Amino acid sequence: MFETTRGGVDVGLTTRKIAAMKKFYTEVLGLEEAAVIDVPGDFVRAAGFAGDGVKLHALKSGEVLIKLLEFADPPGSSDALADSLSGFRYLTFWVKDMEAAVAHLRGAGVELLSDILSRVPERKTIFFKDPDGNLLELNWVDPAV
Repeated sequence: MFETTRGGVDVGLTTRKIAAMKKFYTEVLGLEEAAVIDVPGDFVRAAGFAGDGVKLHALKSGEVLIKLLEFADPPGSSDALADSLSGFRYLTFWVKDMEAAVAHLRGAGVELLSDILSRVPERKTIFFKDPDGNLLELNWVDPAV
């Protein structure tokens, strides 16, 4: 086992729509832009990517960084359901007030994939997609439980 130095992980999302994605994650979801870094092609290839360089847009949510990766020639995206492909399929954001969060998303024009779902009264969830079609989830757990 290894010891980590932060309480969260970083997540990289390759995008073809950097302007729309940055606007969505900062203005709609409230993430803070932490950095924009140009990473040269030789480093990108040495790290195991195929690109000729990438512009990394780091957006912060608590201790988590969501890194929007803007490649010169990004791969296509799939607008698949969570159970149709292997690998990372969605990001979860934990909210204090589900109804207020959902009202905010609706007010921002975000299409929700369902109404608020609840298998038990003390837990609620809802799914939606970002501009690239990545699946996102809001979760709420009753703090009294």
